[in-house]
Amino acid sequence: MGGTDGLEAGATAVPYGRAVVYREKLPRRWMIATSVVLVFWVVYQAGILLPEDRTVWFVILGFSAFLGLVFNAVPISKRIYNRVHVRDGRLTVGRETIPVDSLTVDSLREAREQPTDAEFVASLASRSREEIAEMRRRSSATGKPRIMGGGWSVPMGMDQIVVQTAQGEPLLIATHHREALLDALTRARQA
Repeated sequence: MGGTDGLEAGATAVPYGRAVVYREKLPRRWMIATSVVLVFWVVYQAGILLPEDRTVWFVILGFSAFLGLVFNAVPISKRIYNRVHVRDGRLTVGRETIPVDSLTVDSLREAREQPTDAEFVASLASRSREEIAEMRRRSSATGKPRIMGGGWSVPMGMDQIVVQTAQGEPLLIATHHREALLDALTRARQA
């Protein structure tokens, strides 16, 4: 799940930042479990209904395929928009790629100090209404960071980090392994 670094065979002149390789694997258990259950259900129904009630079985097959899509919509969107790779000095999130050198060193250091989502929610519980109102005012004044890779928001079960490019654009990256990603970005950026 974590990243590895090292040079490829015969590649001795590669700069250190280009040698860092990180690939975040997304969980597959939910997709496998729902697919197995739905396949078992369709096969069980085929044993009961076929060959006499072929139309009913096709309706069950279509409905099961629809349920499979509904149950796996979030994991499928995570695979499209939130795959994270660091390779050859480039950060790829979903379908978007940027050079790691375009990220500022200060924003990578600050990202390490950002609270996780669970820590942030816990800190909100201890704040007064006035403090929360002030936090909302300040955050709306600075604007929301753009979600790298696309999508509407950070999917359930994923953490987030906010980094900044050299041009001053804040980017939000959804990740399953926050520390491993920050380590890989820091090594690739040579911070």
